[in-house]
Amino acid sequence: MLMPGSGSVQNNVTPSSTPSQRRAQPSLPHMTMDQSPWPAMLPRNHTDQPPLETAGRSWISDDRLLRLYYENFHVAHPILVPSSSYNDRNYPYFLQLVVNFVGSHYIPSSPRQQYKDKVAVELASSPDRSPCMIQAWLIYSIALYSRGEWPEAQTAFSNSIEIALELGMNRWEFASAAQPERSLEAESMRRTWWELYIIDIYMAVPLKTITFRCGTVPPEVGLPCEESEYNGGCDVPKPRMILDFKRRVFAPEETVFSSFSYRIDATTILCRVLVLNRLRECHRDHFQSVENALVSWINHLPPKKLDIVDPYGNVDEMMFQAHLTIAYAAMLLHLPRSDLQPILSQPDDRFWPGAPAHLSSTFTRLVHSIKATEASRRMSDSISICPNISKHTPFVIPALALCGMIQIATSTSHSEECFDHHCNRVTLILGCLKSTKRTWNLAEAAYQCVRSSASDILSDSMEKQNAEPLDRLIPTQQTPSDPGRTTPATRAAPNVMDGHDLVLPELSPAFLDPTCYNASFFSAMPEFDIN
Repeated sequence: MLMPGSGSVQNNVTPSSTPSQRRAQPSLPHMTMDQSPWPAMLPRNHTDQPPLETAGRSWISDDRLLRLYYENFHVAHPILVPSSSYNDRNYPYFLQLVVNFVGSHYIPSSPRQQYKDKVAVELASSPDRSPCMIQAWLIYSIALYSRGEWPEAQTAFSNSIEIALELGMNRWEFASAAQPERSLEAESMRRTWWELYIIDIYMAVPLKTITFRCGTVPPEVGLPCEESEYNGGCDVPKPRMILDFKRRVFAPEETVFSSFSYRIDATTILCRVLVLNRLRECHRDHFQSVENALVSWINHLPPKKLDIVDPYGNVDEMMFQAHLTIAYAAMLLHLPRSDLQPILSQPDDRFWPGAPAHLSSTFTRLVHSIKATEASRRMSDSISICPNISKHTPFVIPALALCGMIQIATSTSHSEECFDHHCNRVTLILGCLKSTKRTWNLAEAAYQCVRSSASDILSDSMEKQNAEPLDRLIPTQQTPSDPGRTTPATRAAPNVMDGHDLVLPELSPAFLDPTCYNASFFSAMPEFDIN
């Protein structure tokens, strides 16, 4: 296992070649000499690609589905060429079908099931064993996972990995075997392999599997570049290696890698947490090693990677996923070792992690509870900055569910003074899941899980807090006979604006929810600076 714009773009796919010409190209592992690794350029309306519109069915415009795919899904899983190069790339019909199938989920009342049936038939009947088939099965598996169809998602993902290993996609030379190393196509191949690596780990969290097939081969593939460079309309930079990334901590000067690289590293740490939690017995140093990796990941981030938005409000989706993955890994590491009790009203271990009874640790259960709560706080803080979950990876859905349930569980052990603090975070999570379930069915199950738990546990406290609302919301009146006290008017400090004194009335502290704590001793992450 591995440890750790738009614009006219010149198309890099070569025209269809004869068998003798293909034999002159570098061969790839497990491929015959007459088998080309890259699909040939085809006319836009190639006769082998039937139209997607079918009589009697409400099919949606291909262009609209493509746009929705790139505006939403591609941002979170950027493995295909940029949108400006999609038409020139002329992907095979089966891959175009998968793109349209995913795009259909972002349109209410679209015939999603009809698209799925068409994709399933096309993929199952195609003998293709090309990189495009790897991408098709991979994207399809993510969509199935997001729909809550996990057995089918596992099968589709297994098909993708099987072809990838068969073709040798994990080899350094694969991406540039028939294309220049710095071309968009070569970069797309590198991204596809690393996406396989990441999804292999993401899927293992709720499915309770630890096969990690992509982590069993040496990490030869170059790291992906920055998203701005990939979408910039020119050659991408020379790829850097995973060993270079690991050595960055010893460099005399700080070296900044692509956001995709930090996402890979964060997912690797998540993998280590999953393996640790599934071991029946392990030394406490094993736990401390993973804990050190979690803290070190944050401490070694360059300043420009601490923020997930730029000055224009654009979200760095790769860093967003990386930060949430680290928070998710911390929750999964500390929650089973804490004294926070399971709060599910009905048994459902898809969102609340299970673990062996005896888990190694160097901390007390109280410290684990604090660290689990702190991680859930960091996650909800990140979500509050960019709450449009439909534009994020669907793999954030189980993480959000766990985040909300940890806040609910924490509220039962904390005093009533900070009840509103936890309740507000749960409300945020519920709102995000509620909007996301219109796109992905998995969010419906997560929403109901958090909602039912919150209803069971938080309702009594809400009723108690609502019993005497006037005492909480109306400021206490001061008597003028008390010389030691001042009235709200005398306490208000004057403010000067445009030469005029403005008296700002004092607001009652009762209108502000009490905080759970002022600062956390356990967090290495700085507070978000919103000034």
